[in-house]
Amino acid sequence: MIPRIAAAAVLVLASGCTALPPPAPADDWPVRRAALQALDRWTLDGRIAVAAGAEGFSGGIEWAQAGERADIAFSGPLGSNSFEVHVDGERLTLRGDGESYSDDEARTFIAERFGTGGMLPVGEMRYWLVGAPAPGTPHQETLAADRRLAGLTQSGWQVRYDRYQSAGSLALPARMEMTTPGLRLRVVVSDWRLPP
Repeated sequence: MIPRIAAAAVLVLASGCTALPPPAPADDWPVRRAALQALDRWTLDGRIAVAAGAEGFSGGIEWAQAGERADIAFSGPLGSNSFEVHVDGERLTLRGDGESYSDDEARTFIAERFGTGGMLPVGEMRYWLVGAPAPGTPHQETLAADRRLAGLTQSGWQVRYDRYQSAGSLALPARMEMTTPGLRLRVVVSDWRLPP
């Protein structure tokens, strides 16, 4: 009787674990990279820590990508440093500090928060977040032993992937760090949502 209980306990514990999709054959990375780059609708929820020179902040991040449109919400403790960025092609709008900003004013607001000189590379970041380089731009990739992206250099940024998690049939980044001179972003994803 006791061995059956022990076996049942092992099965219950095992069923609570979510395993990553198995590593792919060595020649499968180009196929998976293309599939990741083709993802055009997804949402992530997580935490972000920003270090810009001697300044910094941390809080929540929600990023919803729908084609060329990105809706990004940053939320700080007790509402501090909370703002929303909306990018639609070349159009940029932002709501923060109880005000609305567009285009150049929005870029100035972001530069004050992130020290980026005007704009985060949202067009590239939508690909970096899912674990792929942005297409059509020179880059260098480093693959881990499991043939997932471990590091990426592109557009003056370095991206390091520390951990992946299962999201449907895909393995998507769960923890990553993006750095460029004077700025470091650390993102920890708690939840990925993909369309069925």
